[in-house]
Amino acid sequence: MTTLRRTDTKYDNNGQYSRASILRYEKIFGAGYISTGGPATTTYLCNLLGNKLQPGVKVLDVGSGIGGAAFHLAREYGAIVTGVDLSPEMTDLALDATADSGVSGQVTFLLADVLETEFDEPFDIIWSRDALMHVHDKKRLFAKLYSLLNDGGQLVITDYARGQQPGTPEFEAYAKSTGYHLVEPAAYGKLLEEAGFTDVIAEDATPKFTEILKNEPVNLAANREDFLSSFSEADLNYLVDRWAMKVRFCEANDMKWGIYKATKKV
Repeated sequence: MTTLRRTDTKYDNNGQYSRASILRYEKIFGAGYISTGGPATTTYLCNLLGNKLQPGVKVLDVGSGIGGAAFHLAREYGAIVTGVDLSPEMTDLALDATADSGVSGQVTFLLADVLETEFDEPFDIIWSRDALMHVHDKKRLFAKLYSLLNDGGQLVITDYARGQQPGTPEFEAYAKSTGYHLVEPAAYGKLLEEAGFTDVIAEDATPKFTEILKNEPVNLAANREDFLSSFSEADLNYLVDRWAMKVRFCEANDMKWGIYKATKKV
């Protein structure tokens, strides 16, 4: 049975993850998602994992959001997924979606901080989509994730990253306002190696990111009537402007996007 465990943690990143803003983001990312590329990126990561995705595989989804990836992994591969997120609004929405997921017995959502949470047994795969930029202590984070994997287990991550330092004043103000801790992709890969991971692949996927950032508003505009049935013109303009801002950051070499895969040595 899908469950939601509560803690005293209250996290909304200064209102960025209110229920209304999450549902607004879902309209541009795709149903069930609040991360870059929505279901298409999930397919890409699943292809990276290859035959690691077998029925019964145990997956920890760190920053599980509103559940899209967790449901996909359970439904398409028979995975047993534990989703962890700091935002109660995220986990509430994920739980709301389980009734129609068809895999409620395979997915658990925890409202918790992965750094402070103990689990009954290790996982075969750790999965994370555009969430770890919220964690400042990357060394502690990667050591923790390493400890949560079975020997031979795999880690797969997408995450916001930075390019040149310092960035433009506009970009640095953005990073400060969001509270993101951004690491250049190659340095991110080195941190994974220092935590003990082997076969580390650190892909600077900024070209993919930029293409997605340009396409998502186009798709949103194509579904304009649906969006405006729930949100305002100002909400639509906010998303279009914010995506255009990220494109500018990427083109100025301020912002990057990384895709990472690594293995816990046997």
